Amino acid sequence: MTTVQYAHHGDVRIAYERFGHDGEPLLLLGGHGRPSTWIPDGFCHALVDAGFTVVRFDNRDSGLSTHFDQHTAAGYVSAILRPTRRPPYPVTAFADDAAAVLDANDWPSAHLAGGSMGVGIALLLASRAPERVRSMTLLTGGYMHKHRILRYTRFQVLRGIVGRRFPPGADGEAEMTVAVMRMLASPHALDRFDDELARDIGRRSHARHPHDPAADRRQIAAGRTGDPWPFDRLPGVPIQVINGLDDPMIRATGGLDLARRLRAPIRFYPDMGHDLPRHLWGTLAADIRALASRSAEGTRQAA
Repeated sequence: MTTVQYAHHGDVRIAYERFGHDGEPLLLLGGHGRPSTWIPDGFCHALVDAGFTVVRFDNRDSGLSTHFDQHTAAGYVSAILRPTRRPPYPVTAFADDAAAVLDANDWPSAHLAGGSMGVGIALLLASRAPERVRSMTLLTGGYMHKHRILRYTRFQVLRGIVGRRFPPGADGEAEMTVAVMRMLASPHALDRFDDELARDIGRRSHARHPHDPAADRRQIAAGRTGDPWPFDRLPGVPIQVINGLDDPMIRATGGLDLARRLRAPIRFYPDMGHDLPRHLWGTLAADIRALASRSAEGTRQAA
């Protein structure tokens, strides 16, 4: 078991966990509305086996990190379609929180791997503090910026996720997690879907902080603000885009658009959706390891 520790960004407390000790630093950036426990422990251990020291953290307004309950949250439709001019915090705060986690671990720089909303956080961190990024692996399609994400989102899946109701308590959140993770998984890999893993993630997430739809909507409100991504200010480090070929949430064209804008290679995996399926943990860890090795080789050549 890992120990939860805390980084601080002003008055905001960010909860994080660390896996491994002697590897290259790798910061995992999670998605919208869920704590970092949605990044499976087994995937973190696969990354440790690939030579990394891994840190995952709860974004603000999730898990054990600071929640902004004092702010009123718009409904889901309003948060998505009618961006507010006064979100509870700016979208850049997510990246600055990530930088605070690097500081708490005494990491001047690290490799980044972000999934879903974590893609946007990785891009923001890299544009705001390029010297802190060694490489970037952008997983599970799409990115957070308001002018593009709507083009690629399949809203029928989103409606299915936010429209279902479950009983309160740990058991209800466990069943919600199973249902949501199933909706995000590849429809061609459901025979390999691990219900018990999802159920355990749900119970552990509830123990951190019961799921809070208002916090989801505050994160959406922040993500729907801000300027277009500053692709011209990204560091010259190795970048790769990895998408599930069967992503039910984000169309494959979203990943292709992102890879084109970054001039980065893209890899599609069949039987992968908007998730980190168990059968690909080793493969994805190897992909991230290969990119990190390219970064290290470029550093040696520059020296």
